[in-house]
Amino acid sequence: MINYSYIQPQVGYQQIALSSPADIVIGGAAAFVGKTFALLLDPLRHIAVPNFGGVIFRRTSVQIRNEGGLWDTSMKLYRLLNAEARESSLDWKFPSGAKISFRHLEYEKNKYDWQGSQIPFLGFDELTHFTESMFFYLLSRNRSDCGVRPYVRATCNPDPESWVFKLISWWIDTDTGFPILERRGKLRYFIKYGENYIWGDSYEEVYEKSEHIIAPMIEASGLKAKDFIKSITFVSGSIYDNKKGLENDPSYPGNLLSQDEDTRRQLL
Repeated sequence: MINYSYIQPQVGYQQIALSSPADIVIGGAAAFVGKTFALLLDPLRHIAVPNFGGVIFRRTSVQIRNEGGLWDTSMKLYRLLNAEARESSLDWKFPSGAKISFRHLEYEKNKYDWQGSQIPFLGFDELTHFTESMFFYLLSRNRSDCGVRPYVRATCNPDPESWVFKLISWWIDTDTGFPILERRGKLRYFIKYGENYIWGDSYEEVYEKSEHIIAPMIEASGLKAKDFIKSITFVSGSIYDNKKGLENDPSYPGNLLSQDEDTRRQLL
């Protein structure tokens, strides 16, 4: 009898984030939720597609190689799928030819290194470490000809001073600063035009608010209104969603409990 092992998301944060149909999913809140594991797991659904490629960014290369960080976690996960690790270039090549790479984006000018690139899966680990212009410039590289619809996934610990907090504010209670659980994983829709965001609860609502912007582009391109509008969601998580992590390291919540009040509230 063959014993099969399965790689699957945990119920809660990971399952909600990985099942979302949104163009952009931002996952965050507490520490030790399993956000990085979910980010690494997400592109694996497409690794049988020969020309599929994904790039996951961190702000510095040191952060990619940190003990227990992106690269270490990928070693535990991607090796199970017979992928070839290329540590010198920080990428993985799968038997189909699909590739997942890890890259840094340390300086503002580095975003232009990606001119002309085509990235079907675009990932950001700790999105608040990046600037708003980095994120949206890289979004212009989120395109595909391999048959996989381009999409973006990101993790964060929301910082009230960050541009990310503004982006996900609909999912956050402004009085408490905590996520609104009833809105976890709910989709919203937007366009960004210059410095302004135009929001709605549907493609139709956004189009009504931005018809003067989108209509000329539809006429020129022959595309549909929804092709110009992005869907997005924020998925909050709790440390208690990570049952496997707590099983492996039950003492970790005690480490968080010992922090000062603001840090404790943020991380728990």
